[in-house]
Amino acid sequence: MKLKIINSILFFIFIIPIVILCIWTITARWPWPLLFPTHFSLRGAEEILRQSERLRKSVFSSMVISCTVAVTSTIISLLTARAAVRSEGGVNKYIKLTLSLPFIIPVTVFATGIHQKMIQWGLSNTVGGIILTHLVYSLPYASFIILEAYQALGIKQEEQAWLLGANHWQAFVRIALPQLTPVMFTSLAMAYIVSFSQYFLTLMIGGGQVQTLSILIFPYLQSNDRTIASNYSLLFLVITLLVMGIFSLLSKWIQRNYQPIKYY
Repeated sequence: MKLKIINSILFFIFIIPIVILCIWTITARWPWPLLFPTHFSLRGAEEILRQSERLRKSVFSSMVISCTVAVTSTIISLLTARAAVRSEGGVNKYIKLTLSLPFIIPVTVFATGIHQKMIQWGLSNTVGGIILTHLVYSLPYASFIILEAYQALGIKQEEQAWLLGANHWQAFVRIALPQLTPVMFTSLAMAYIVSFSQYFLTLMIGGGQVQTLSILIFPYLQSNDRTIASNYSLLFLVITLLVMGIFSLLSKWIQRNYQPIKYY
């Protein structure tokens, strides 16, 4: 009974802001402290239709950048977690400290320093520069998720496979990887969200030349145009939930259909 009550409370905490956001998409005026809007408008939908071509390009750029960052972050995180699990003592602590650096350094300091490097490398105002920058910033989120799971799994099962004649790659693919699949998709989703929602780093490294959905939304948020901002924010939410759903389905499909690779 208590669990149902807690679940109901969590559901309403999650759903109420979304309902309010949906109402704001068709609201022209909603003064405080009135419970309901006083005027309605379809100005937000009209603005989205008017900028449909720009919006399409922004969504495409955002998804390409975020998916690339997510996949790359997850692969690097998996390799990093494996190195940390197989290492001992100071090396393990050094790996964790290195992963924590983007958390410790303020984003403005980080962006200023990396922007200078991107200019030197000729990657400023390019999609490649943004991907590299997002990768550095999203990597800790993805890494710590996989690292904790891999440390809980341990290396002993793979060691048993080594003793039975499997090489390191075979043991990893047939034993560790299937068990880490759900966590890997969680890592993938986290890295995607971090990259997809980045505004400051994207604007600074991209110099306004690379348009993403967050770049498109921010001016309306800054100008306090809630009607148009709510329409774009709802679109942002729908795209994110759609991608998260795809990740979840892929994870379940892989777990359900995974067949161990036979080497004999």
